[in-house]
Amino acid sequence: MPDNSRCIRIWQSSLRTAGLVTAAALVTLCLAGPVRAGDRGMVGALLLSLRYPFLVTLNNAMETEAAKQGVDLVSLDPQQSATRERHQVEDLIHRKVEVIVMIPVDQEISQIAAKLINAAGIPLILLNTKFADDFASNGGQFLTYIGSDDTEAGKIQGQFLADKLPQGGNVIYLVGEYGGASTERRKAGFESVIESHPNLRIVAELQAHGVRADAKAVMENLLQKFGKGQLQALVAQSDEMAIGASSAVQAADRLGEFKVLIGVDGSKAALDAVRVGTLTATVFQDAVGQGRQAMDAAVRILAGGTIEPQLMIPFKLVTKDNVSSF
Repeated sequence: MPDNSRCIRIWQSSLRTAGLVTAAALVTLCLAGPVRAGDRGMVGALLLSLRYPFLVTLNNAMETEAAKQGVDLVSLDPQQSATRERHQVEDLIHRKVEVIVMIPVDQEISQIAAKLINAAGIPLILLNTKFADDFASNGGQFLTYIGSDDTEAGKIQGQFLADKLPQGGNVIYLVGEYGGASTERRKAGFESVIESHPNLRIVAELQAHGVRADAKAVMENLLQKFGKGQLQALVAQSDEMAIGASSAVQAADRLGEFKVLIGVDGSKAALDAVRVGTLTATVFQDAVGQGRQAMDAAVRILAGGTIEPQLMIPFKLVTKDNVSSF
């Protein structure tokens, strides 16, 4: 394998003055020399929390691609704890992994762990979730971002809501974890659309932690608070929360009141729910595509290839009209 410690010092120094596009061009200089026959590069991955089906699918895709490419993949689950994430970064550094793929737990706090990766001279790939903008301005470095724009997911949800409820209505909005990058960006995108539709009223906004059971419990309480005919829509930041909330609505025999029941991710369970009508829509993001692209980028880095500074995979609205395509 090439002398990564020397190469990364060159990359870091250049990045401070050159910016991401130039840094991406420097990968060939930094990591010149392909992996030798018989060598297996080692890639570490920190994946936010593997309790989420979307991230399990993504990790499975990474494992499949790693096996195909002949790369050793060490996937770790921070369980949505920034402290555990930092300890796992230290473990990966100790194991001498050559590339780290990271889905940050928190767009601000996780920067501490990322800068440990920078200090160790290990190339960093951000996957699915970006840091806050101050990461780069404060000296943080990553070679590429692979994923989707969570702000766009929120906008798609907001526009679907506005289209389905042109006369307005009362809306329940379920978020994951406040402070999480995807939570804040999806919320910002959603609000940017509905602010021009004042007849859409968010009557309750609550955390359900991305968990089906939590969302069901939250929705059961809200259905007691708001009587029949008082709610017209549920917008959830993940499919798991949308499915959990929908199950509470069905148990209360109030499914017919809701013009919108929408989540995000496009999981198999959500696509099935759209088919049968217990969800009206989901916003699909390509877990398999993100996992494959992350491993492809890691392999290119190991082999001394070039890599783009950003690879965006668009979200797509899924309704009963097009669900057969997914």
